[in-house]
Amino acid sequence: MNLSPELLQQIQAAIQSGQLMLGNPAGRSPIKPRQLHDLRLLPTKDDPRPTFFWSAESPRDIGDLTRTTEFPKLMWHAESGQEITVLSKEDQAEKLHHGYVLQAPASVVIDVMETMRAQFEALPEEDQKLLVEAQRQDRIAALKAKLAELPEDKLQAMLAQAGGKKVGRPKKQEVA
Repeated sequence: MNLSPELLQQIQAAIQSGQLMLGNPAGRSPIKPRQLHDLRLLPTKDDPRPTFFWSAESPRDIGDLTRTTEFPKLMWHAESGQEITVLSKEDQAEKLHHGYVLQAPASVVIDVMETMRAQFEALPEEDQKLLVEAQRQDRIAALKAKLAELPEDKLQAMLAQAGGKKVGRPKKQEVA
């Protein structure tokens, strides 16, 4: 910028006298005259900001906007996850018949224990007994492997301690 020294002196004098304001160095907006005597932030006719007045009562003219309806409703395909909108109860029944569900498949929490329980109960009774016996044998084999790894002195101490006592949960005593 090619500014003459005289022009720079004029600009500096205007800034110092308050005739020319380049902005507040602290980064704040300039104070409006009404802020000196009224600190409420009231809108003016040319204020671009929206104004919200909090109230516990809804306006009388929007009574129909607060009513909710069941439809339209979202549904999802159980396998592909495709999202659709149904507009009536009949349409919903038809989509349910074609593999759509009312809850998004991604939001369903799968309980592993409940899944295993359902799979176990779906087996015939003979297979359930075989599975329980196989599980028992696996636990016995795992315990034998852990006992085989123990040193002889610790194994003898553990067997002596377990030999005299009944293993399990103590009985509940009644308080008098």
